[in-house]
Amino acid sequence: MSNQPIDLARLPCRQFKDGAWRNFQDEAAAEIRLTLTFEGGLEKNLWAFPDGRLRELALGHALLDICKPGTIPEIVDQSDAGFRLRIKPGSPPQARAWPGPLTPQDILDGAARFMDMAGRWDATGCFHRAAVYDPASRTFIHHVEDIGRHNCLDRMAGWALSRGEALAGRVLFVSARATASLVGKAVRTGYAMMVSRSAVTTAGVEIARKGSMSLIGFSRENRFSIFTDANERIADAG
Repeated sequence: MSNQPIDLARLPCRQFKDGAWRNFQDEAAAEIRLTLTFEGGLEKNLWAFPDGRLRELALGHALLDICKPGTIPEIVDQSDAGFRLRIKPGSPPQARAWPGPLTPQDILDGAARFMDMAGRWDATGCFHRAAVYDPASRTFIHHVEDIGRHNCLDRMAGWALSRGEALAGRVLFVSARATASLVGKAVRTGYAMMVSRSAVTTAGVEIARKGSMSLIGFSRENRFSIFTDANERIADAG
């Protein structure tokens, strides 16, 4: 992986490997608690990597986990320890029309490019990542990472909301398992398709099916598995 970030901590540790002990400095991810306070008294705590984009995390979490349909969050104050937000009328940008089926090679190429993006994946083994793929241009428009898999989807939603960018109707690539909670958040966002590098669960597949979202798992090493694609967004899906 290229352009490895250097904003990681180094912690002393003692390792047992191949029958021997050694002392060395291992890389570790920083983790902080972020507090989101809403008008009316609701308070939420999140644990996240402090990468300078916590504002997007706060907005995205509020949008996907707090806001009801027809409302969006707004940050009214910010401090080192967190954010104060209010909920106001509004909606994220509407979904773009699906441009036509993606080919198997589109999926394979996307999966390879997704894992080749610069990040902290290799250095610590601690981070999840997510990226949004535009099926019309066959390009990625943004990618994020965090120690929490849900944080990744929240960060993406906050990034899009703050820029007036539509995520609905596009493709989400994730490194994490496609569980019920993560798939549910992707469906609420409006993604047309979710591509996981990892495994799926039965509940995750059912939620994707009910939400009319195509779901792919095990997208790695020149293979992938389609678990639901009722709208035939993948060519020759069978």
